[in-house]
Amino acid sequence: MKRTISILLAAVMLFAVGCGKQGEKNIDTDSLDIDEFYESIGSMTNEELVTLDDTYISNYYGINIADLDGYVFAQSEDPNSAESVIIFKCKDETKRSEYVKAVQNAIVQKIDELKNYGQPEQAKLAEDCSMSQIGDLVYAVISPNAEEICSALEGEL
Repeated sequence: MKRTISILLAAVMLFAVGCGKQGEKNIDTDSLDIDEFYESIGSMTNEELVTLDDTYISNYYGINIADLDGYVFAQSEDPNSAESVIIFKCKDETKRSEYVKAVQNAIVQKIDELKNYGQPEQAKLAEDCSMSQIGDLVYAVISPNAEEICSALEGEL
């Protein structure tokens, strides 16, 4: 029961929070190079982040990488840190809800892990993450600098 409440609470929070341009429909993301953007924000993260490979994303979140125009899924190597950056650029508009669910699942898993590691402050950071959709992008930023990172992403569009 406790886990169900945690998942529902996290899902509600994820839909309630986000970065500024989420309501705009006709955003051109074609010029966004996700890998280049991710490299540019390295100084904005507090932790050293590692990118997770295609197999990890496919196996744990059910995402077929071939269905994406680009992506980054990076998180702190330190299991006691919530810091993560997830960006999926959707090739197929009809599959966007799958990507949203995958990101939500990743965040809920991160929250549960941090609670299990006795890291309530980091779990709270994950609960308060910035998750949004802009054009064909679905993304989430868990970081003390989430606002700055989201602003940088919006500036690229």
